[in-house]
Amino acid sequence: MMNLQDKLRNNKVPIYLIECSPFLGLNMEKYIGALHIICAVDTFNGMHPNVFAPASFNYNYLENYEDTINGLLRNQDVINYIRTNGLGKLITWLLDETTEKLARNLGLEVCLPPVALRNYWGSKVKANHLAELADVPCVPYVVSAISSYSHLRQISAHLGTQLVVQMQHGYGGEATFFISNQLDFEEHKQRLTNGEEMRIMKRINSISTGLEGCITRYGIVTSPLLLELVNIPELNLYLGGWSGNQLAPDAFPESIVAAAQNYAIRMGHQLQKVGYKGYFEIDFLIDKEQNNKLYFGEINLRFCGFTSMFAYALLSQQEAPLILYHLAEWLDISYHLDAAALTQRWRSLLQGTSLSFLYMHNVLEASMSSIPSGVYRINSDDQVFFERSEASIPHLNSDQIFWLNVAPDWQVLQKGHEVGGLFLPKKATDDAQYLNIVAKKWIRGLREIGDARFKKEYSSWQ
Repeated sequence: MMNLQDKLRNNKVPIYLIECSPFLGLNMEKYIGALHIICAVDTFNGMHPNVFAPASFNYNYLENYEDTINGLLRNQDVINYIRTNGLGKLITWLLDETTEKLARNLGLEVCLPPVALRNYWGSKVKANHLAELADVPCVPYVVSAISSYSHLRQISAHLGTQLVVQMQHGYGGEATFFISNQLDFEEHKQRLTNGEEMRIMKRINSISTGLEGCITRYGIVTSPLLLELVNIPELNLYLGGWSGNQLAPDAFPESIVAAAQNYAIRMGHQLQKVGYKGYFEIDFLIDKEQNNKLYFGEINLRFCGFTSMFAYALLSQQEAPLILYHLAEWLDISYHLDAAALTQRWRSLLQGTSLSFLYMHNVLEASMSSIPSGVYRINSDDQVFFERSEASIPHLNSDQIFWLNVAPDWQVLQKGHEVGGLFLPKKATDDAQYLNIVAKKWIRGLREIGDARFKKEYSSWQ
């Protein structure tokens, strides 16, 4: 009898993964049969047999993510590609109601809970309510629209002078504001006083962590706890911006890991009650000044940066990453699962694994060019050089990384633009806050490659 992994490897129902770049699809062709990765830009330059990027699509690199996905679904070459390969399922990272309508018109089933449900419970405000229903502790907070700086201070007096103010929706730290004084407030006044309710929290000295979960017909499965990399100035301009993740053995006390997984399962049960199923991700905060008390941070009702990490880490273990259980809830697949046993088995399997994913933005004023996807090596002089092209993450030695470019070759990457991500088969931080020497060498070396390519291309324009 075939297990779930075998059934999905032998899957014949077309599954269309539609993304700006192939990030979410990394190594997924090794798990999922009939997988088609449709992208706005093919950063593998035709090497990946499962990637289709329509030449006719005019990719606006700075456009809203959902608009890019919707543009792909309207593209005639994409429509023809789907008709040629057959109707099936659609998965993506971010989508809106227009995406759902376009998919229906094409005869595709979106393998995600409804956008309205995800937006409602995924908001920072409603997510706190969800945590409280599940008896999961939240950082002290208040919810309110803000009319002025004095109003903010009035409604948050019990939270102290150091505040974190978050809009209900936002990605990568762009909707999170750290307010200590009126100058901080005035810098973001237009967004803070836009009339919507904000989550206003006490600012704590914390370590950011996260895990992924999946609500299945057999119960709720969760991954091990990962360190979230935020406030990394070499990688992200935003103070609270996501910069990657780190999986490392013994990174957290057993009590913290067990508590996080228990909290995630309890919140998963609350989501299940309102009709949600499949994949979710939860961020937790460890308060370093309150005896490592664990607080709920936020919930993301979508795939995330963990998905590709765990797919790669579990490949050699012959285990199914949670995205497969997510798909099984939409496909007509019979399987059996002991959810509690799988959660425990994952922790055991990955106990000796060190793996980091660093997501890089151009944080400097100087422009740069894209960095080709593939395997890079660092030599004894700390010089980073391109070793070979690869369309998926291979086994990596200690002096190698896999780099995924997410930017078009023609795009001049200015300050704030996304550049790509690197998979490093070791820890990137030593203290959960700052990049270690090894990670900094890789970032610096990759940056030099992007700079050199830009100077070469720029000189040809003169």
